Amino acid sequence: MRFKGINEQLRAGLRKGIVGIDIVMFAGVVGYRLIEGWNWSDCFYMTIITVSTVGFGEVHELSGLGRILTTLLIFFGVGLMAYCLTRLVEFLFQRSLTNVLGRRTMMKRIAQMKQHTIVCGYGRTGSRVVAELQAANKPFVVIEQSEEIAKRLGEQNIPYIAGDATEEETLDAANICEADSLVATLDSDAENLFLTLTASGLCNTLRIIARVHDPENTRKFQKAGATRVVSPIASGANQIAQLITRPSVVDLVELVTRDKSIALQVFEYPVDEESDILGKTLAEARVRQTLGGMVIAIKHPAGQTSFDPGPDTRLQLGDTLVAIRQPESRE
Repeated sequence: MRFKGINEQLRAGLRKGIVGIDIVMFAGVVGYRLIEGWNWSDCFYMTIITVSTVGFGEVHELSGLGRILTTLLIFFGVGLMAYCLTRLVEFLFQRSLTNVLGRRTMMKRIAQMKQHTIVCGYGRTGSRVVAELQAANKPFVVIEQSEEIAKRLGEQNIPYIAGDATEEETLDAANICEADSLVATLDSDAENLFLTLTASGLCNTLRIIARVHDPENTRKFQKAGATRVVSPIASGANQIAQLITRPSVVDLVELVTRDKSIALQVFEYPVDEESDILGKTLAEARVRQTLGGMVIAIKHPAGQTSFDPGPDTRLQLGDTLVAIRQPESRE
């Protein structure tokens, strides 16, 4: 960024000024020692009061050469001090200006987001979600109340809003009405539940994914409007059980989802009013040729899911195809 280059120039100038002052100080102490023969303490004190121009009297009577040295110290010392002070003021002003303009640019960027994900809370879970969204190149914004964490997000150029995610004003600032989904990963179930209620009230079509610490609170979140409720305890226990009963299946799923070198992608395709495959069977729709993938399931609007649908399965409005394809393919 242009401002970053300017800040580097100001830092370099400030460093040069400090080095210049050090040289003047060294020359003054050594000069008084050689010319006047004073002890090192008096030489240092005389150099300090001369360069800083505080106006104290002379430590000892000065000789002619001593007065010349004092004049030179005043001339160069005052000049270098003024130079350093100027560079320091410029640096502080430029840094403040950079922060203000950078923040304004980020807020403008957030205001223009559409179909993005709002991640509420940048803790252990939230940070992992952000990392996955970045890897998938999906637009997102983080809402974080901690000033320290928010500052770190800004340094990493991660779009964020500093504030309480449970407040409507904060969610509005995250452009919630244009968002595709919201991830609730705050510290407690109570905060996540209140966030779910607030978010669903602002946008009833928003997909809300909430994390719960206590699996018994799952139904409360579903009643509050959460689309999906994730319990790390329940998920971990289920994965352990699957590793015992069906280890090969778990290994395959983990290989596909975690290994970025595997050329396989699971994706969804909604069947809406403008879809060319609406009302057709899978055989008539030629999904493999059209979408470049193989359909493994169909999610129906009523909530049922048909796994491994046959070629005679007719596609209805609101259905969502779940398919597998090569990443190079495009819809």
